[in-house]
Amino acid sequence: MIPKFYLLLFITAGLLTGCVNTKKITYFNDLEKANGIESANKLQSLKVQPGDVLQITITTIDKDISLILNPAAVNSSPMSTHGMDPGYIVDSAGNVSLPMIGKVYVKDKTTTEINDIIAQELNKTIRNPYVSTRIANFRVSVLGDVARPGSYQIAGERASVLDALSMAGDLNVTALRDDIMIIREVNGEKTYASLNLNNGKTLASPYYYLNNNDVIYVKPGPNKQFNTSKIVQLLPAAIGILSLITTIVIVSVK
Repeated sequence: MIPKFYLLLFITAGLLTGCVNTKKITYFNDLEKANGIESANKLQSLKVQPGDVLQITITTIDKDISLILNPAAVNSSPMSTHGMDPGYIVDSAGNVSLPMIGKVYVKDKTTTEINDIIAQELNKTIRNPYVSTRIANFRVSVLGDVARPGSYQIAGERASVLDALSMAGDLNVTALRDDIMIIREVNGEKTYASLNLNNGKTLASPYYYLNNNDVIYVKPGPNKQFNTSKIVQLLPAAIGILSLITTIVIVSVK
């Protein structure tokens, strides 16, 4: 009778160990009953900064003029050749130099505003130009306790912290989810912010949506420092399997 008691005690302990506190590894666990609309953050359009590379495409009814306005490479080289994105580099003064227009001030402008500015200038000499602008070198870096740390290029102009973490293969189990550091450069100065992915208020943070060249640093938890992450991950499953085997043995003995 006593051995069976200890076996049942072992099973109970195993089941309790398997029931890990998922709130520590679940994103936004306080939003189960919250209104998602109220918790969402309004997306702010990206503002162009010095060092950005703009891909500006200008289309006109005259094919020859269109060729002049869209050279193969301006102020940059293809990535495959020199590691740079093709497009127009915004200089330190916040300008880009375009054919037939000259310098255009684009610092702190959105791509929509830049389209309007260039179109207004071209309308003086060209009929019905169409202008499309995008940030060609929009990238973010994800470092720390993630599956695939690295630098990732963003195709559009909208990317959140969750998008970047998804590209990096998500957080490891050992990562701290309540202290994700965002490093951002604004007007030549570094700014820092801490995001708590366990808290739905993070969705309203101005750092939830990323800017060009943002850095996300995921801090490792204490288990990572002692190289026990794999053991921690496998322990509940191993105990659960042992508990199941023990239960089968007890039932078989009876």
